[in-house]
Amino acid sequence: MIRTDPARESNRARMLQQISKGQLIALVSFFVTFIVAVLEVGVGLYSGSLALTADGVHGFVDAIVSLTVWFGIRVSQKKADGRFHYGYYKFDAIFSLFAAMIMIASGILISYTGIESYLQPSPYRRGTTYALLVAVISIATAVFLAKMKQSYAKRSGLVSLRTDALNSIKDASASVIAFFGILLSSFGFYAFDSLAGLIIGVFVMVAGYFAIKESSLILADAYHNPEMIETITSIATSVPGIYSIDDLRVRRSGPFLAIEMRVKVDGKITVFEADAITKEVSKKMRDQIVSLGRITVKPEPVQNVAQNK
Repeated sequence: MIRTDPARESNRARMLQQISKGQLIALVSFFVTFIVAVLEVGVGLYSGSLALTADGVHGFVDAIVSLTVWFGIRVSQKKADGRFHYGYYKFDAIFSLFAAMIMIASGILISYTGIESYLQPSPYRRGTTYALLVAVISIATAVFLAKMKQSYAKRSGLVSLRTDALNSIKDASASVIAFFGILLSSFGFYAFDSLAGLIIGVFVMVAGYFAIKESSLILADAYHNPEMIETITSIATSVPGIYSIDDLRVRRSGPFLAIEMRVKVDGKITVFEADAITKEVSKKMRDQIVSLGRITVKPEPVQNVAQNK
């Protein structure tokens, strides 16, 4: 049986409220992106625009990414059990990694198609105005989704939703490129449509690289946030009876931070007093940092208190 404490469960409940909203946003993003992608591919094929068709294919990939993110968030909400003692939170980063791999694979395919078309450009057949309009719709939709995802990713701490927000920003940028590629091609510069498709492919690969990097660092328990480290240190040392802290370790587990530290206390106090001090450290940190998950505080005795003040 996995033991929990009320304070930790209360924090978990507050964070899960934000996670549920993030999950809903990922699902909405899937349906909206999928519809826009269908529109782009349809109009792109009708008009003969590689840029719009590539952006539509890119949109399908984005929809798959959002669906993958939704599934990852859903799995990560499961509580710890006899098999996963620390919970399922890292599944968020695992699914983010899968989504990033899909992005890179699609970017390679789009770039390859763009190169082929650039070498043998062909003029539009029809529907340039419709192609431009659909590109504008895609830009507006992607910007709106990116802002929503960034907002809830910041509140919930979900790396997969942050990856998806990056995906939407990249989607908006790709649609802008597609728009100008279509516009220039309408004036007779047909190669720019193929060039726009090639650039979109590169955009997708670069975004996928950064997403893989972030997810991999989280899975490897890397954490670099000097401000948070300073905040944790300040809170811990403000508790009466704590002379200093040692061996502070922080890692991200889904939307939560797991903390381990050793604290220096008077070696003459009782075990019960030392336990009360460590509990006070945990309580103060939970009160001031909402995103805390597991906290492990180990007291270590200080023999000469006067020298360690």
